[in-house]
Amino acid sequence: MPSDNPFLDYLEDRPEAGYFSNQNQWRTPNQRDYFRSQFSNIQNQYLGQLGQWVKGGSQGQPQKFLDFLGQYPWQQKFQELTPQQQGQDTSRFNPFVKWLV
Repeated sequence: MPSDNPFLDYLEDRPEAGYFSNQNQWRTPNQRDYFRSQFSNIQNQYLGQLGQWVKGGSQGQPQKFLDFLGQYPWQQKFQELTPQQQGQDTSRFNPFVKWLV
């Protein structure tokens, strides 16, 4: 990414814009639905990492949010979810039981 792009600072000032600019990482409709609602959780992970950088002595430059998103393992995080969290309907594989007593 060219560093002289004036919009990069804008994306750092508006983390939502930077987050949703990564939609090309969300390959399926279920992934898109899941990650649209995960902005605050992923931003909190970034802020936690930034807090660790501050507590660790603040040496060097902190990682920017866009760089954090560029290294975020989108596919791996989605695969770690249960089928229900991934938006898959598993009810057809596990039909309801009706007890006749």
